Amino acid sequence: MKEEKLYSGLDWKILSKLWQYGKLYKGKILVIFILILAISGIQIFLPLISRTVIDNYIERNYLQLALNEKSLQITEPYQAYRVQTNNFILLPSHLLDEAEYAELQKESLILPEKYLLLKDKNKLIDLKQLKITTLETEKGYFIPYSEMQKLKEEDIKALRYDDLKMVKLFALLYIGFLLFSFFLNYLQVVMMAVVSEKVIYDLRSGLVKHLLSLSLNFFNQNPIGRLVTRITNDVDALRDMFTDVLVYSVKDFIMIIGIIIVMFRLSLRLSLILLVLAPLLILTLYLFQRYAREAYGRVRIALAKVNSFLSEAISGILLIQTFNQEEKFKRDFAQINKNYYLAHIHQLLIFAIFRPLIDVLAYFSIGAVIYFGGKGVLGGEISLGILIAFISYIHMLFRPIFDFSERYNILQSAMASSERIFLLFEENDKIPSPKQSKFPEKIEGRIEFKNVSFEYKEGEKVLDKVSFLVEPDEAVAFVGATGAGKTTLINLLLRFYDPTEGEILIDGINIKDMELKFLRDYFGLVLQDIFMFAGDIKYNILLNKELEEAKLIEYSKYVNAHDFISRLKDKYRSAISEGGANLSTGQRQLLAFARALVREPKILILDEATSSIDSETEYLIQDAIKKIMRGRTSIAIAHRLSTIQGADRIYVMRKGRIVEIGTHTQLLAQKGYYQELYKYQYLTTQVE
Repeated sequence: MKEEKLYSGLDWKILSKLWQYGKLYKGKILVIFILILAISGIQIFLPLISRTVIDNYIERNYLQLALNEKSLQITEPYQAYRVQTNNFILLPSHLLDEAEYAELQKESLILPEKYLLLKDKNKLIDLKQLKITTLETEKGYFIPYSEMQKLKEEDIKALRYDDLKMVKLFALLYIGFLLFSFFLNYLQVVMMAVVSEKVIYDLRSGLVKHLLSLSLNFFNQNPIGRLVTRITNDVDALRDMFTDVLVYSVKDFIMIIGIIIVMFRLSLRLSLILLVLAPLLILTLYLFQRYAREAYGRVRIALAKVNSFLSEAISGILLIQTFNQEEKFKRDFAQINKNYYLAHIHQLLIFAIFRPLIDVLAYFSIGAVIYFGGKGVLGGEISLGILIAFISYIHMLFRPIFDFSERYNILQSAMASSERIFLLFEENDKIPSPKQSKFPEKIEGRIEFKNVSFEYKEGEKVLDKVSFLVEPDEAVAFVGATGAGKTTLINLLLRFYDPTEGEILIDGINIKDMELKFLRDYFGLVLQDIFMFAGDIKYNILLNKELEEAKLIEYSKYVNAHDFISRLKDKYRSAISEGGANLSTGQRQLLAFARALVREPKILILDEATSSIDSETEYLIQDAIKKIMRGRTSIAIAHRLSTIQGADRIYVMRKGRIVEIGTHTQLLAQKGYYQELYKYQYLTTQVE
């Protein structure tokens, strides 16, 4: 089995192939990305609301600056906001940037007192009653913070009524943005889920359609379990990539870029602290990606061995129990299972290091910001609102990094699954229908093989220049030892394979020039091993063919199947278990005859159709065969020579060639290979 390819990231070739399915919904995808932009914008904006509330309303104050030429020069850009007295300048504290504040502090121009601006004269009267010192200016009345400590709680609330009102308004605005973000997020999740499900639906439908177009040779060379896994598990892995990786990765990328831009605009100094930690963070992600990739590969390889072993063991359980091999298989599985366990433990250890290490880096970043930012707040270099916003942004910045490990695994699995799916799409082992089909003037059922040769494997001929002619309504039989090529004739006739040499004609037209559906409508096929689908008896006879109930019963009576069906509790609606296990071999065979007959085929093929029939139902089977062979060309392949003695012509095959032709009586009279087969089978029957 081919081991999985390990991916270190996105494979753009595979993504371009996936886009062929996604572009059908590009309008919805565009809306999804607009929603992601809006959601990301809201999330980035929310800490700025907190900063505004804290700085402009909760911690609203004016700095007191000594009045001189230097202070006037530095505060000149804020002339509209500053208040100048005879001895000092009052300026809103949030206006100064770090450089301006540092320069004022260096010149010792920042005085220790801070002031609160009050514009309501009515409140001022109350303050005078409380004997609070105020400074009257053209912009209003300034109250020193040292005087505010003399006030009671209710007085402070009354004094700062306008500030509290704005805090409430911003709180409502914050909640409103959260609710709006929730609504947008709901729309985005629902739309993404719908689009991803539609893409998965289209992909799985296309994959099944492609598989059904492949030749029988492809299915003979590929285990069914592997193909089912491609259609189920591998396709489902892509759903996780769409919903959990691609969308959120785009969202995370937008968030990270937006947060970094906002953080640098808020405070260059605090942003540089994070910049110092960036190389360590990048190194951590690189090492995790490298070792997690290796660990992931070990887990997938170990899992493949577990699945392979279990599949083989369960399929061969009869032999295991018959030859008392249970203990050996237990020991073998114990070792394989242990390797799988160790691979998982190795992967868990890597994840156990990564997540806590990222936590440490995140908390270290927060600690550094609190320390340096706290010093800045105490020194007046930055505001408290900026510090709190920075802490929020650090949490938001590290959130996608925390999720990186899980998404990385999903991405690796999805890329590997995508590669397997598209490798399956690239399989081109098909039996194509011609672009311009030919149709016979009259459908009669005449079959002709002209020098037909065939090889399943190059250099190993299964048929060697086989030629024969079957006229309409003739009944012919092919006999021979196992491996003589009898069943291969049928596979070529129904175009499950194409001959390597020669040509096959039906009603004078090469079957390669016929549309496949038209060609196969010629045939009614009854095999030795009858396959029953999950469903009821009616479905297994009709196989989606529209037919009246009365006609169905008529056909069932004709092939002697109606009697046993009518004895069942639900009759034609009786459920059939997996593989038809609740029916006898003979009952399944009779249903197969009914299935073939409802198609009203012009050519009937019986491939070992009576080789497994019990004696009690053999008479019914033989009678059904005689009936359905009437009025149509019939080809029978049989080991039991007694069942084909009435054939118009018998072809005896040996090592891919027709070695004898004739009726049963003529072939016995020739005393050749047919007579040997007959004698051997007769003697075997006698011994039994």
